Amino acid sequence: MNWQGSRTNQRGTVLLESLLAVAILGTIAVVFLGAICGGLFGADIIEEHFVAANLVRTQLEEIKSQPYNVEDQYTVTVSPPPEYTVLIDVTDLSPGEHPDSLQKTAVTVLRAGKHILTVETLKVNR
Repeated sequence: MNWQGSRTNQRGTVLLESLLAVAILGTIAVVFLGAICGGLFGADIIEEHFVAANLVRTQLEEIKSQPYNVEDQYTVTVSPPPEYTVLIDVTDLSPGEHPDSLQKTAVTVLRAGKHILTVETLKVNR
């Protein structure tokens, strides 16, 4: 009789150990999958900022190479990828005694309507 009671108790222990192992493996799998999803999301954000930085840099170089525009308007010359939009905002900062001498130019990149990056620079009429 002692032998049968020991055998039933052992079956319960094996079941408990199996359930505990499955729970530990499940926890590890959840943490691992969460890290993978976070990495993929981070890679998408990095790519988005990389594309935006290249668009801004190219557009600002083009604006700097153009002559000073008194009407405070420059056209977008870069061709952005789908879903990306490039905006140019020019503000006249000229002091009253020297009209049309200083501009602040801001280039903004949007992706699907969401702001990604804005870079500002100054342009002087020489």
